[in-house]
Amino acid sequence: MNNNTIKIAIISDLHVMAPQLLINEGKAFEEYLNRDRKMLRESLEILETLVTDILDLKPDLTLVTGDLTKDGERLSHELVAGQLQRLVDAGIQVLVVPGNHDINNPDARYFDGDNTTAAETITRSDFAEIYRNMGYDDRSRRDPDTLSYCRDVTDKLTILAIDACMDRLNTFVSRGDARDHCKTSGSLEPSSQQWLVEQANASIAAGKRVIAMMHHHMVPHFHMEDTLAAPYMVDEAGQLCPRLVQAGVHVVFTGHLHISDVSQTNLRDGEMVEVATAAAVGYPCQWRVATCNTATGKMQLRTITLHSLPSDSDFGERAQEVFKSCIPTMTRGVLTRYWPEISHAIDNYRSKHAFMMRYVDLPGTPEDIANLLLKYLQEPVTQAYIAFAEGNEGGKDHLALVERLIDGVNHVVNKTTRGILRPLAKAALRLRVYGIARLVLRSILEDRNDIGTQYESVINDHTAIVNF
Repeated sequence: MNNNTIKIAIISDLHVMAPQLLINEGKAFEEYLNRDRKMLRESLEILETLVTDILDLKPDLTLVTGDLTKDGERLSHELVAGQLQRLVDAGIQVLVVPGNHDINNPDARYFDGDNTTAAETITRSDFAEIYRNMGYDDRSRRDPDTLSYCRDVTDKLTILAIDACMDRLNTFVSRGDARDHCKTSGSLEPSSQQWLVEQANASIAAGKRVIAMMHHHMVPHFHMEDTLAAPYMVDEAGQLCPRLVQAGVHVVFTGHLHISDVSQTNLRDGEMVEVATAAAVGYPCQWRVATCNTATGKMQLRTITLHSLPSDSDFGERAQEVFKSCIPTMTRGVLTRYWPEISHAIDNYRSKHAFMMRYVDLPGTPEDIANLLLKYLQEPVTQAYIAFAEGNEGGKDHLALVERLIDGVNHVVNKTTRGILRPLAKAALRLRVYGIARLVLRSILEDRNDIGTQYESVINDHTAIVNF
């Protein structure tokens, strides 16, 4: 590091699974793998490879933006901390924040043939102790209510590490709850928001630049993300983002959605740029390098793809095939897991649009909805999802893909409308659905920020130069 230049490595969503958790191969583990795209068998080797590559890069700082473990198992956390300690021992500062998988997680399990049993998960205080050398020691200023902290990494740069996880609301059958459930969404109490703003103000007043990091999103990565994929955004983004921008924070590193995407929103007091880093443990298996000049306030981004592992020269290609093959089971899994929330949203919509919904016959189970969607949308959705995850989607044949997706939506509308007023219901649905769908799809597949506004723009997801 020279006087003004700081090189930062960013990795996210490691989802390391300790090998000891797989006692015996069998149905239980295969079913877990089939509903996700994570390469869990290789997760430890992936992290070992990343750490080795970062050691070769010799950055000044490494940021890890949450979901360090498969499901918060103590065994997995101890392995992650041990690998990250290799960087600390080499003189590279490491700062971590938790993700929604990492603490008090009922899905922490051992896999033994057809069966699973509970594995030890960790508490918030455990997390701070395990990662004491990675942000939770006395050199950081801690929020008293969360695992957020503020760290001066040089006399010119401060990292504002934000914890918005809601693991306190996770439920366990073993503790008497109706179901095992791990909260995906993020939220921050007003007191913690105020603490973050005060820390940012103080650092800016002291002549430092401030970069934020968190697991959940603060800036939407596509149109209506805060509605269509609400669990991936912090609930209070609409309040927290402008307050941080006003305080002088203009860049936040995130993870969570397993995509490589740079998004920007323009506010009264300036812009906020969010750099989401893809999961290393699943396709597209990417991580970031940011070179920051604290004198000019310019940051140059670079994206690195993990194409191979020491044990597998074709790892990247195999990860993409796993990604594609998991779309059906992921669709069914998401609909099943979040069916109570989805049903509630459908009921709310039905009550607000009673006349139109009288002629709409939606499937009544998550399996039936999944079958309907997969029949008409599986192939184009898979292509769109891969493009979104890889970043720089505008280079694809996006116009044709948007039309194929809209055509699939049209088939779904045809299958779900009925009755004598079916033509009217179809017209009403098209009026409401198609316009929204086109905006959402164009924002994703043309990589457009603030689509439909005066601030609409396209940012290179891999080599952007941004102000911080």
